Amino acid sequence: MKQILHRIKSLFLLVAIAGGISACADDKGNYNYHDIPEIKIEGIGNSITTLAYQNLSIPVQLNGLQADEDRYEYEWLVIRQFEAEDENDAASQVLATTKEFNDIISLRPGPYKLIYTVKDKQLNVFYQQQANLSVVTTTSEGWVLLCSENGSVRLDMISTVLGEEVHSKDMLADSDMPFKNGPLALIALSPENTEDMSSVLQVDPTSPFYLLTEEGATRLHKDAFEWKEEYLMKYEMGDMSDSKPIHITSASYFRMMVTPEGAFSSNYSMGEGALWESRLNYLRNDDNTKEYIQIAPYVGCNITNPMQFAPVFMFYDLDHKQFVYHPGGMYGGLTGDQTVGCLTMSDDEAEGNAFSFPVGYNYVYMENSGRKYSESAMMPGFFNNITFTILENNGVYHLYGIALDDYYMALMGMPAYTKTHYANLSNCTDITQAEHFAFSPLNNQMFYAVNGKVYRVNLDTSSPSAEFQFEVPGEITCLKFYLYRNAKNARRSYDLIVGSDKGGTDGGELRVYEAVDNLAQITDYKEYHSGFGRIVDIIYKEPITQE
Repeated sequence: MKQILHRIKSLFLLVAIAGGISACADDKGNYNYHDIPEIKIEGIGNSITTLAYQNLSIPVQLNGLQADEDRYEYEWLVIRQFEAEDENDAASQVLATTKEFNDIISLRPGPYKLIYTVKDKQLNVFYQQQANLSVVTTTSEGWVLLCSENGSVRLDMISTVLGEEVHSKDMLADSDMPFKNGPLALIALSPENTEDMSSVLQVDPTSPFYLLTEEGATRLHKDAFEWKEEYLMKYEMGDMSDSKPIHITSASYFRMMVTPEGAFSSNYSMGEGALWESRLNYLRNDDNTKEYIQIAPYVGCNITNPMQFAPVFMFYDLDHKQFVYHPGGMYGGLTGDQTVGCLTMSDDEAEGNAFSFPVGYNYVYMENSGRKYSESAMMPGFFNNITFTILENNGVYHLYGIALDDYYMALMGMPAYTKTHYANLSNCTDITQAEHFAFSPLNNQMFYAVNGKVYRVNLDTSSPSAEFQFEVPGEITCLKFYLYRNAKNARRSYDLIVGSDKGGTDGGELRVYEAVDNLAQITDYKEYHSGFGRIVDIIYKEPITQE
């Protein structure tokens, strides 16, 4: 608690100047000083959390008030600690002018600085105390589950607000959003932009969530996932086309998405008006003509390094069955080549000897793990992370780990990507029947699900076997790790998230397991929730933080 006491001592000095030095000799030092009584403010904590649009009561104890209380004025002032969304978001606002606070909070959810002031009108002195005020809703923080209910979008949420668990069901039921069939994914891009570049702005902070469906895509509002017409993906496309992305990811300011037509990029450093540009999933033939290729529905990139100028985006070419990449970001400006498209990944261009790039293998799965591999040579203190890919050849699954760097490195004669891992997965139980995979962002573990059973693979060996972990009732529909942003949640990135469906209405279940050790078997979950639709995707909505 910060208590600020502003004192003003009134000093009245009469100096009689009568004849210079002799007049000074007669000065008796008869000054009148008035001590100002100190008022101590008690009862206001360091941090206050309250529900928006609910009554908040803050009792205050003031020690040192004079008998005549009419001489005092009171003020409860809040100062907004987050970016304004519109002109209605005032920088500061007086909530009340009463001694104690007992009123409905009608502020937009988010962090505020609360300043309580007591003013002594007679002495023109004021006393202040500050606190952090967090205005929350039942959707401010918690698990958000994209579900399918008979093929339609259903967005559920489990949150704990002020110690009480709240289940918000089918939050988009009353929305006019046009895309409500075939839910595919729920993606949260970074709405932050900090001076130390620990994170960068990748999307409009008022609507950082992308909802992807088979019919189309749209953003959703940060507070309660409200939908607006201007959130439709077509307003982000240069040609206003109704794009239907299957996957969206980002490296630093540079975003990439995959649609049935191919890959599109966007440079968000240009600001909120940044549009998705023309598709770039093509190779250059010997005669310099474009050969458009079909690519797998995922983009590999370095998702945790915010300082990249020309981040490498990796695709799997389904036509030629090979790894290819696009040197994105500022590559065109650095080289003058604005039409590079995709380039074939090669052993000669790569660092590391974990494997030789295969050709002719079938795509199975790809994931940006967020697993740190090496410190960036260009930007010390920032790390490259690993993208894992599973390919199949003659009935055998092969795992490849590749750390994608900045193509700016290649322009300076250094490798832009590194071959980090290889594993033959033949010894992994029923791996070719796996429906879902998940790679830990914090250690060398891979998990996969087969018929309700979850297995773990230790990636510290090139010929690993699978260890059975646990079994859940019903069908596993989602298996993943979530890379948290807020520092207080760092350890939670170890948690393996499992969504399953036992059938019937509200048969979806969520279990969370802690997967810290590479060797210790996971036997039980640390968190369980039920009553959802058929779970398609899961994210964790972190609250807006206050420094």
